Amino acid sequence: MFWSILVLSVIVTNIADIAMKIQVNERLTAEEKFSWWNRDSWRVAKKHKEFYPNSYLPMISQCSFWLVVASLSWVLVETERNPT
Repeated sequence: MFWSILVLSVIVTNIADIAMKIQVNERLTAEEKFSWWNRDSWRVAKKHKEFYPNSYLPMISQCSFWLVVASLSWVLVETERNPT
């Protein structure tokens, strides 16, 4: 069950990042557009917040990311404490 929730959080993060990149790239000029290979989601989120100040996508993306990091850290600590 835990791993399913973790995978779901990763999927939500990626969908939010892709949605923000699409919306931001629609408003930027050709020289400023983010490439699809760019993995700097923090810059995309910052630019998205400038264009859409009332949007929840940057917050959802960042919260999902930190939830995944905290969950994996917790698993690592518990595995080290109770090896089976």
